[in-house]
Amino acid sequence: MKNIQNNVRVKLKNDLEYRGRLIQCDNYMNLIIDDATEYHNGDPVADYGNIFIRGNNIIFISFE
Repeated sequence: MKNIQNNVRVKLKNDLEYRGRLIQCDNYMNLIIDDATEYHNGDPVADYGNIFIRGNNIIFISFE
């Protein structure tokens, strides 16, 4: 995948959004994101290091 190491925005089914740097993606669209920030209703809620997001929870992914 050519977008590895690029900034990504991931919207989940529970209305949370994560932004960070995409580290890894597999065939199930499971993601590992570094320097992740959690957003709710457009407002930053928390900062994380590495996070894992299961592909079945993702509504959309956009690259910034």
